[in-house]
Amino acid sequence: MYCLKNIEYARMPNDIIKLYCDLYQFVGRNKTMLDTVDKDFDTLVAQTVRLDTYFFVSMFGTPLSESRFRQLLTKDIQGKTKAERFVNNVKGAMTKIHNETETFELFTTEIYDLLKYLYKGVEADSQLQFAKTERRKNKTTDLLSSTHPTKREALEELVTAFKRLRHKSDYEDAFLIVNFYVDFINLRPFVTHNDAIGLMLLYILYITSGFESLHLSSLFELLHKQQDNLTRHTKDASHNWGEGLANVMSLHRFMIERLLESYQSLHELLRNYTYDQQTNKSDYVENTINKLDEVFTKEQIREAHPTISDSTINRTLKRLRDEKKIRPLGKGRSAKWMKLYKTEKKQSLYEQIKFKV
Repeated sequence: MYCLKNIEYARMPNDIIKLYCDLYQFVGRNKTMLDTVDKDFDTLVAQTVRLDTYFFVSMFGTPLSESRFRQLLTKDIQGKTKAERFVNNVKGAMTKIHNETETFELFTTEIYDLLKYLYKGVEADSQLQFAKTERRKNKTTDLLSSTHPTKREALEELVTAFKRLRHKSDYEDAFLIVNFYVDFINLRPFVTHNDAIGLMLLYILYITSGFESLHLSSLFELLHKQQDNLTRHTKDASHNWGEGLANVMSLHRFMIERLLESYQSLHELLRNYTYDQQTNKSDYVENTINKLDEVFTKEQIREAHPTISDSTINRTLKRLRDEKKIRPLGKGRSAKWMKLYKTEKKQSLYEQIKFKV
């Protein structure tokens, strides 16, 4: 509320206007870019869901072993622990976000349902409730405690203010969204997990506001790489929030840069995708195998090339085996393969499938 209430006094720096100009050159090409991968769109979105889930859980969840994380991300299996159930919940939420973009509408009940969905089977029901408004013992009070008896009412007013300003179209959506985010995380409407819910809402509002690169480029991967900067800019934006003097420009600049980075990543993906369509796919798979470790699995190849069929991968493996370049280590779907030639030390598993840690 405080950020949105005072948004009319904000002055946009020139460098952010320049970032907007660069960003909207990409936004204006949304349809053209997404049409390029139309037949493989769902496959590529599924890859983005896995990436966003991995990095969101890395930021807010409990660490899991690499092998177990892979199983939860790539297969429909039930989590046995709270940490594993959280992975399943986040994966389900990410899938719904991408599939229901056009029907999403911001409501207080939707935000509360998001909290319960993400932490079902992870937290006790008592932790998944609205927080009570704090009453200060000293004489100073902030606007929240003086005008809102409950946190639910405060959140409802915040949502109403955001929707009203968005309907007026006087401000850029990205700027409204970051103001809403700072208000939300300082309001802290729930007993716990406000930071995680706030960042998930930021993501949802971006992706439903026309920044469609996020369907095919992982925002949480970009944020995870700069988590310390995200924390610093968020703290700076929250300074003097209770007095209505917060300044969100540093955080806004940071997030616009990440959105621009996501479009640049999408541009690179489309370039590789187009090249993939125009070249011999078997040769493309072989090139990926050259970059893998000495011992690798077919699953790693699938993750690197989600749009290439299993039959093409199998054909390539058979050819390389007949050429005495590789040999199998065991049988079945989980069998590993060993290269019979020397290669340089390559990236780790998650770097190969863009799960950079």
